Amino acid sequence: MSIESVAANVNLREFAGCFPTGVAVVTTNDDAGGPCGSTISALTSLSLDPPLLLICLSKTSKTLEALRESRRFCINLLSSEQAPISKHFASKSADKFSTISYSVGELEVPRIEGALAHGECTVHALHDGGDHTIVVGKVESTMTNSGDPLLYYQARYPTFTNRG
Repeated sequence: MSIESVAANVNLREFAGCFPTGVAVVTTNDDAGGPCGSTISALTSLSLDPPLLLICLSKTSKTLEALRESRRFCINLLSSEQAPISKHFASKSADKFSTISYSVGELEVPRIEGALAHGECTVHALHDGGDHTIVVGKVESTMTNSGDPLLYYQARYPTFTNRG
């Protein structure tokens, strides 16, 4: 089988949709100091020493542009009640924070109220990733709350059932 015929059989969106993920919103400040953010599901811990996380943002994302300038950001892990926030930050809305409750964290970046956890980071490295940029963040502070995570699976938000 040639590479061309293999590529014709690839439906990465459908394939990746079979892997359940948590949902997060990455937030930062734009060049005018205003808050901006985007919904992400591409997130993983990378290293404990030093503490590093990896996220991916579309190269056309205004949030990526702002993050490149500010060099700091917050990963807001959404709770099961925050599906509307996930959808809101996935939109192209101009002012995503006009209806969202948030506070300002230690790195002076927005932290979404009610999130399951916050991880404030500084940019450690940026790497090319096709139509996305891979952002490696050095975790500077974290905060966790109780509750259930918001999950995403096959373009839906299934209910989390903790059986542990």
